[in-house]
Amino acid sequence: MSMARLAMCANRINERYPDCSLLDVGCRTMDLKPLLSSCSDYVGTDLIPADGVIPCDLEKPLPMKDNSYDVVTVLDVLEHLNNPHGTLRELCRVARKAVFVSLPNMYYIKFRWNFFRGRGISGKYAFLPEPVLDRHRWVLSYSEAMRFVEQNAEGFAVEHQMILPERGRTRFFSSPVERFLGCCWPNLFAYGLLSEIIIAE
Repeated sequence: MSMARLAMCANRINERYPDCSLLDVGCRTMDLKPLLSSCSDYVGTDLIPADGVIPCDLEKPLPMKDNSYDVVTVLDVLEHLNNPHGTLRELCRVARKAVFVSLPNMYYIKFRWNFFRGRGISGKYAFLPEPVLDRHRWVLSYSEAMRFVEQNAEGFAVEHQMILPERGRTRFFSSPVERFLGCCWPNLFAYGLLSEIIIAE
């Protein structure tokens, strides 16, 4: 997962939800946790077992009660599921204040270029001879990602933020250009989408 997504999400949580309880769904190695400056209670879940991570199968109803956590995060996870629609509604049920969702834009220009050159858009779509547990199941655009979140968070306010690719020394020049291009043609130049579903003000 791009660190830009993690940092953007952590910054919004730190600013808007101090001293919150947080459920990090699909947390893997809990990379979000050290970026949270004032989270009072962090719980990480994932399908793949790891130290300190609670096992959780998102294709099934969540075992948590309604409004169990102030904030729920699901970062680069829903595109791995057969039933992302039901899962997002479950996460909204579990959250008291907000759900943060990040989704990739697989129409991004770099992925298109890789596909054009015969390299495939991502290793997450490789059709391998042996079963693969961790793979993408959806090829979604930026516009589709926005529409998916808004329709499956019906009744709640939603704020979107465009994720741009991380750059090194060229960022002072490239970032403003990429931001402009992303605003004009997001399906081509936005790297991904970060959405905040506001459950309660």
